[in-house]
Amino acid sequence: MRRLLVPLLTCALLLVLAPAALAADTRDARAERYVALGDSYAAGVGAAPDPATGDCRRSAASYPALWAARRDPASFVSVACSGATTGEVVARQVRTVAADTTLVTITAGGNDTGFGPVLAACSTARDDETCLRAVRGGERAARWVAPGGLISAIVGVRLQAPGATILVLGYPRLFEPGDRCAVPGVPNATRRAALNRAADTLDAALADAAQRFRGRFVDVRAAFAGHGICSADPWITPPPAAAPAVYHPTAQGYRDGYLPALEAALARP
Repeated sequence: MRRLLVPLLTCALLLVLAPAALAADTRDARAERYVALGDSYAAGVGAAPDPATGDCRRSAASYPALWAARRDPASFVSVACSGATTGEVVARQVRTVAADTTLVTITAGGNDTGFGPVLAACSTARDDETCLRAVRGGERAARWVAPGGLISAIVGVRLQAPGATILVLGYPRLFEPGDRCAVPGVPNATRRAALNRAADTLDAALADAAQRFRGRFVDVRAAFAGHGICSADPWITPPPAAAPAVYHPTAQGYRDGYLPALEAALARP
């Protein structure tokens, strides 16, 4: 019986896995018509942006550009722009989606929560409560403002390209957990933990909004685990780097964090 059981279980496993493998193989990247929307995390601000893109600071090392360079889709355009809120994605970026667009990625919501001002408060405040108060305000916006803007963006894309796959890529935690950090200029451990929790709050809200409106959320936190600021191998630009690159993914963060997460999401049926 044991000799029979092993091959039978192997066959059963192959039958279960086969549909997923076939589904992954049916998506031809070269036929994709890809539009990338979003904020500085989608634009690639922390990875040597192209001066020709002006204040939007788009980079060839961003995850949309890396995926397009690797997969050679039928068409690719990124209109992601540094500083964009979800409302600005709706007002200025969604219009670039055409009826024949097949793939849209979105990373947006951080600016709705006051990403820059909250980090500034936590980096300069004399007392922890000032930082924590700013974080709580950002979390309220993450729960009540960012999801509505993201839903509007998804609905706008759906109206213009009903058949497009819409992937919403989230945000990593900025800091490696723990009390010790040898990086000068970062907030203390209490403030770092609060900022990481705020990233979790935002990701949870964006995931819920995406899934309710036929988008798919791509969580990058696991991909960045072990590579936050304060780690031995950070994929987030630490201080004292100049704004706006600070607290944004590095080129390695896009290549080894965001890009594999995007490719894994597209491989799933």
